[in-house]
Amino acid sequence: MISKYLKFFFLVLLIFFLASACKDKAEKSSLPKLGTAAINFNFQDLKGQIWSLDKVRGKVLLLRFWADWCPYCRYEMPIIDKYYRKLNKEGFLVLAVNVKQSAEVALAFTAQLDITFPVPLDPEGKMAKRYGVYAIPTNFLIDRQGVIREILIGEVFKEEKVLRDLLKNYFQM
Repeated sequence: MISKYLKFFFLVLLIFFLASACKDKAEKSSLPKLGTAAINFNFQDLKGQIWSLDKVRGKVLLLRFWADWCPYCRYEMPIIDKYYRKLNKEGFLVLAVNVKQSAEVALAFTAQLDITFPVPLDPEGKMAKRYGVYAIPTNFLIDRQGVIREILIGEVFKEEKVLRDLLKNYFQM
């Protein structure tokens, strides 16, 4: 009789683990991938403006997830801002999403570097999680139709040439 209950217990346990594994796989498969539509977002930036994927459709978007403790962000953000200033009127938009920090911290950092692109806030890291961000900085280059064309993780814009070469595909440079 004990073996009957033991078999039943192990069967239930096996079903539980299989269901858990399928759930994890489903969550991972919903993360953004190259060549797929970007996940919709809804952020408020430091100036109070609301940003969504629908609002930026028709622009080339660099969606960047960052934090002020990131050493690469300190020298990459001015490089990105240089191209934002140069190409914004032609349809290049940067949304530099600050992850899990206060508006005060994000504002102090961007003011110190004289950053002009919008800085939306993700104070709880919910959008970073939806985008599968596991390292700071993480960048998504999204085309005018809302399709993810590049996913760049870590120190990628140390050399200005990397960003310039990416943008050459969308702008006359």
